[in-house]
Amino acid sequence: MQFASEEPKEPRQVKVPDREDFGLVVDEGKSFGSGNAHVYCVGVHFPATGEVKFYDKSKVTTV
Repeated sequence: MQFASEEPKEPRQVKVPDREDFGLVVDEGKSFGSGNAHVYCVGVHFPATGEVKFYDKSKVTTV
């Protein structure tokens, strides 16, 4: 969430498993599933390929 008085934040650059390239977080959170069977994920854009993929937040490392 961003307040009107705040400066826009730059997307954070991240590394994910099984990829050599870096990505940019474009969505800080979505919960998939329900109850005990849910995974909290972040949306990552890979500029080199144009892909946007969601990854388990615990497997995303800020660089």
